[in-house]
Amino acid sequence: MGLPVDELLAARRVLLLQGPMGDFFQQLGSWLESCSIECHKINFNAGDWFFYRGRNAVNYHGRLDYFKAWLKQFIQDKGIDTVVCFGDCRFYHEKAKDLTEELGLKFFVFEEGYIRPDYITLERDGVNDFSCIKQKFINLSNELPFPDKPEIVNSSYKKLVFSACMYYLLWILFFWLFPFYQHHRQISPLAEFFYWIRSFVRRAINYQIEPRRFLDIIKKYDKHYFIVALQVHNDSQVRVHSDYNDVEEFIIEVLNSFASNAPLDKHLVFKHHPMDRGYRNYNYLLTKHALALGIMDRVHYICDVHLPTLLKHSIGLVAINSTTGLQALFHDKPVKVTGRAIYNLPKLTYQGELDQFWKNPGRVNRLAYRRFRYALVHYSQLNGSFYGASPWMTKPTSIQISPMELQNLSQKVKF
Repeated sequence: MGLPVDELLAARRVLLLQGPMGDFFQQLGSWLESCSIECHKINFNAGDWFFYRGRNAVNYHGRLDYFKAWLKQFIQDKGIDTVVCFGDCRFYHEKAKDLTEELGLKFFVFEEGYIRPDYITLERDGVNDFSCIKQKFINLSNELPFPDKPEIVNSSYKKLVFSACMYYLLWILFFWLFPFYQHHRQISPLAEFFYWIRSFVRRAINYQIEPRRFLDIIKKYDKHYFIVALQVHNDSQVRVHSDYNDVEEFIIEVLNSFASNAPLDKHLVFKHHPMDRGYRNYNYLLTKHALALGIMDRVHYICDVHLPTLLKHSIGLVAINSTTGLQALFHDKPVKVTGRAIYNLPKLTYQGELDQFWKNPGRVNRLAYRRFRYALVHYSQLNGSFYGASPWMTKPTSIQISPMELQNLSQKVKF
């Protein structure tokens, strides 16, 4: 299952903060209790409450500014020794993380899988650029065992849509019960509900018009295009783990660099993030700047296509710090990262300037990638889905040791 789970199971009293939309944290709480761990939960809005109404669930109705002091008292009253959340850059979770550091408590973070599909992420102290994975890999002095092949978890898009709709609908209907709640996206619940509906409509349209365009691209420009992986516009990966103010800055930088430096027979394929489908559409921006740069016939924009196939026929990939970069490396495609990413390492990604990447992207070091992937799975990935099966919850722990033994082990082992 991975070392983070073994350490989590050494806890006695766990506090769950905000989880992904849906019942995943309800499942997690039940599983922890089945492992003889006392589990508490804090809900911040009616959507949280709907998906977690079990025993030891408490609703926080106060202001964000008062949350840290309130949480400290709650932790001391309940004897909490471990805090678990989804995403470490949400406003309430940032305050919780600071508090756990002050009190010497364990802090675990769930996130979407670094490796997809069939994995989710669980790390101690932080994820993405706050993760310790990069330093562990740099200091890795021994080969890790080949990871087990993950079970297929059948993540359900329908369940994701249902969970999102219920979450935002309840948040809207009962906002008056949690009047001071501040969402990490800083968007009103009514707007969020609208964006999710628009995303569903756009997805249906894309499934009708994009297949032909997709086939046209991979047939005409096979091994002659670079992919640009776009990310969710207000995601912490952009806000916190890069120097861009927004995704539009990244797009313009890429277009300018490509127009000035790429060989004339090369093309750009901008891949829109499906989770940002309802919020943003960059067609106008791309058209405007591509026309001004004289590269309109070499710039393409798609969203709902089969990513592995798109990668297979490409030359390489450019991203801010998207986990799509890891998928590109898996498919032996060179990657240039312009932000801060856990996998942006000398032996893994292109370390030169973006202007030079178009001319000579290089080759992927398969040995370095394999070692990094093994480390990533071993130390941070769980075979499961937030909207599908969670095989990792049904299996016995991989290492049965005490908390003190685990601490001694982590001090001795060089990753």
